[in-house]
Amino acid sequence: MKPSIFAAFALALTAAGYAEADNRSFEGAALFHDVVQMTCGFNMTPESAMKAAATLGMSHTPDEPMLLAISAVCKEVKKGNRGKVIEIQVPDDRKVNRKVIVEKAPWYASPRM
Repeated sequence: MKPSIFAAFALALTAAGYAEADNRSFEGAALFHDVVQMTCGFNMTPESAMKAAATLGMSHTPDEPMLLAISAVCKEVKKGNRGKVIEIQVPDDRKVNRKVIVEKAPWYASPRM
């Protein structure tokens, strides 16, 4: 009886660890979304922020992939690219160049995630 209780406890701890990892990914996407909105005025959709965070391996702290992505989006906005989508190419957390497409949210969408 005791090994099955131990196995159930281990499974619960494993599930909690995976939930925490997903939460860090969401926090990274929310931070990316908010900083781009504040610095560049580009209101992206939450889905594209989540996809960019997953593609670039962003964490909940401002690290190199996030800062490079913010810089690339702001450069495109300052160039005058006010289109529906912005395509950037930046290195991810493993230093491999990734192509990321961020989509602009409709004007009536909330600026917060």
